Amino acid sequence: MPHERYNGAMSAASKPRPKDAYHHGDLPAALVREAVKLIARRGNLDFSLRDLAALVGVSHAAVYRHYSDKAALLCAVAINGFELLTQTVRDAGVGLDHEPVQQLARQGAAYVGMAVRHPGHFAAMFAPVIQSSSGSAQVLNAAERAYQHLVQSVMRRLRSTDPDAAAVQAEALRCWALVHGLACLQLSGNLTACLGRDAHTAPTAELESLVASLLQPAHSAPT
Repeated sequence: MPHERYNGAMSAASKPRPKDAYHHGDLPAALVREAVKLIARRGNLDFSLRDLAALVGVSHAAVYRHYSDKAALLCAVAINGFELLTQTVRDAGVGLDHEPVQQLARQGAAYVGMAVRHPGHFAAMFAPVIQSSSGSAQVLNAAERAYQHLVQSVMRRLRSTDPDAAAVQAEALRCWALVHGLACLQLSGNLTACLGRDAHTAPTAELESLVASLLQPAHSAPT
């Protein structure tokens, strides 16, 4: 009878599906998103793929179908993070090619801001375990794309004084080290202590001014 078929269908639909049959639509992306939140919440990378599987609601085996180990997952998180950083730094420099000092300051402040907004990504992006992973080359390529925006801004700033490629690379590395250090200080709360006020609530212009003062071109060493 029709109502029996309907009741049977309802009963079958109400039965819980096995974990292995759980369908996210894009499980790799879901795992990356949950890993980012988990890292940010814990403040470290001390979690297992089994922990992650439980949070996402899939079996341990389902995770391994997409990521061979934890390092592979962290590589995916890192690549996603560098893509975010590339977009952030690129957008911060739009329209300022003829104001390279301001452009570099804004990009440096944007770098710090990205680290604060995405601490889970930021931790994975520079995790030592990635260096020995099979996915390290892809992570380095993603990092290079972000870094090149900084290099181009430094090149514009030095164009009239020292266009030498080696000098540009050295100055770009110095600028990266400075903004990365600021980001780490911000995440640890030490930047707030140095400024004497809450860095998280400081106006963007104030952070840009700080970055600009620190990123002044380094003086040439005496010969």
